[in-house]
Amino acid sequence: MLIRISTAVLASFLAALAPLHAQDLPATTDTPGPIVTDRPTVTNSSVVVPSGSLQAENGLLVTDRQGQSIADGPETLVRFGIATRTELRFTAPNYY
Repeated sequence: MLIRISTAVLASFLAALAPLHAQDLPATTDTPGPIVTDRPTVTNSSVVVPSGSLQAENGLLVTDRQGQSIADGPETLVRFGIATRTELRFTAPNYY
């Protein structure tokens, strides 16, 4: 009996939450799209930064192996969108 009551309460609770789902706003020309970040020196994104946008990404990699600690940083990447499918990428040299 308790299982039936708890199932009914759970079902009614979930039914009440159904209209509360999130929706995306319609994209307009004024609203830039979401950014897609890289992991500098690890992977590169195939998505271009929107035209006229500047995106800076930084990272630090610390590895501890067999009692030796190695720090690789800063891993810096600056991306500037110059056209719909073109961007400039500037990378700072790493320091080990």
